[in-house]
Amino acid sequence: MRHARTFRGAGAVAVVAGVLLLGGCGIQETEVIGAGSPATVEAFGGRDRLLFFRSPDGGLNPVMLVDESAFMIGPDDAEAGTEGDVYSSGEDRPVPTDKLIMALLAGPRENDRAAGLSTSLPPPRRGGMAQVEVAKGGDVTARVPIGLGGLDRTALRQLVCTIAYSQDSTGRSTVRLIGVDGVTQQDTCALDPA
Repeated sequence: MRHARTFRGAGAVAVVAGVLLLGGCGIQETEVIGAGSPATVEAFGGRDRLLFFRSPDGGLNPVMLVDESAFMIGPDDAEAGTEGDVYSSGEDRPVPTDKLIMALLAGPRENDRAAGLSTSLPPPRRGGMAQVEVAKGGDVTARVPIGLGGLDRTALRQLVCTIAYSQDSTGRSTVRLIGVDGVTQQDTCALDPA
């Protein structure tokens, strides 16, 4: 008779264990909690405002510059009484390419970092400014306030794609970079930010 009770007890334990396993080990069911949508970037209009940052998988992700406080006017842009003012990226005019470069070099904003974006670029030299020349065919030469020697492919692509899309909505401009270290690089952006 003792064996029958042991088998019944073992059977009861097995049933309870099975219920626990099937029931999620005692984890209570909860309602779905909305935490927002997945981190994605959509480029609608205004591709002349795209900054390219490094995504968590090592690729590039475009971010639209919409915040007017993204960067400051430099001394070479100062008009009477405007030095140090916030540059307004109003919808009626494109953001100058040199301003986009400086915003890119400032790194991703807080909300972009929260989405997992980062940069492979170093900060610009103190007081340095970008200078941009556009040829008739749309190709761009940009003097950037950082050294190019030693930059990885992702860093160079961040610069090239940001500059290319600032000049052409398809991003097909050829970009020639000149760093403060005298190193030059030339490339095109082979991305379609959709």
